[in-house]
Amino acid sequence: MEATMSKKLALLLMVGLAVIILAACSSSEAQPVFTPTPAPEAFTPEPFSVGLVTAIGGIEEKFFTKLAWKGIQRAKNLFPIEASYEESVSEADFAKGIDALVAKNTDLIITIGEEMADATGAAAKAHPDTKFAIVDASSNAPNVRGVVFDVVGVSYMAGYLAGGMSQTGVVCTYGAADTPAVTDFMTGFVNGADYYRRQNGVDLDILGWDVYTKEGVFLKDKTSEDEGYQVANDFFDQDCDVIFAVAKDAAKGSARAAQERNRMFIGAVVDWYVTFPEYGNVVLTSVMKNTDQAVFDTVAAVAGGSFKGGEDYVASLNNNGVDLAPYHLFESKVGQGLKAEVNQVRDNILVGLLRPAEPWIYEKSAP
Repeated sequence: MEATMSKKLALLLMVGLAVIILAACSSSEAQPVFTPTPAPEAFTPEPFSVGLVTAIGGIEEKFFTKLAWKGIQRAKNLFPIEASYEESVSEADFAKGIDALVAKNTDLIITIGEEMADATGAAAKAHPDTKFAIVDASSNAPNVRGVVFDVVGVSYMAGYLAGGMSQTGVVCTYGAADTPAVTDFMTGFVNGADYYRRQNGVDLDILGWDVYTKEGVFLKDKTSEDEGYQVANDFFDQDCDVIFAVAKDAAKGSARAAQERNRMFIGAVVDWYVTFPEYGNVVLTSVMKNTDQAVFDTVAAVAGGSFKGGEDYVASLNNNGVDLAPYHLFESKVGQGLKAEVNQVRDNILVGLLRPAEPWIYEKSAP
């Protein structure tokens, strides 16, 4: 009996061992073979060169050149580029500066403003294999990228703010010249102030630009600070207490007049509180063209192989190409309620509920 039990036990052990061996073999055969996937190679752009032709005033010119160079330097920290610039003392230096950069086989040449449009276009035609970009001007040349700024929306925000901050019920604007680059600011400002008037049911006079007749106040000498001073005082005599001066250096005269008359000043193109701190005590805000961001994006497009000539890069609220500057010393005076309203105006512009270039449609379009 014991022998029979031992045989049965031995048989069971052998069967169990065979099952374990078969299971192990089956498991081994079922295991997938792991083949590691090679990591993708990091993108490394080819080295290239970028050259800037400055506006009149050299590399320290404060409205566009200094910010353009800042954008190039920011790009230089990320991409393998060699950067240089040619300074302009007069308009005669524009073509010379471009030619000097062409002679150095510069891959991307950046120029500034409508004043350089002719020189840029001529050089681009003569050197079709060179990439060009022109800041604050449009171009359809096949190897030129225009860099333009959609300032109407952000100026609309400034106009709404001005309406909310005015104590006299009068706001005003003027421009250096009757050109679209200037009147776009003025149109946005007037329409934004008018939207504040309609939304809040207040009396508000808006001086300096008629969005229907396209007539307005412009300087005879667009560089004259004295004329900017006189124009501002003329408006202040009509009770304007918030002035939006779209006149670059000539607007310094208006800021000085605002200081003397205890009025509020809104700057254009750059943050005037930062760029011209001597007028900081009257700077309510500024409508900024973020030139550094636009130039950085242009250089990055070359680095990434996506640069296209023959079309414009539009810097707008949507891509951080323009913005309203901080309120700085007026931060507490603006108040949380008005701040929230201005932010809501921004949001409504971005989603299309407000069309800042078009007057008299807000009651239909806005929530």
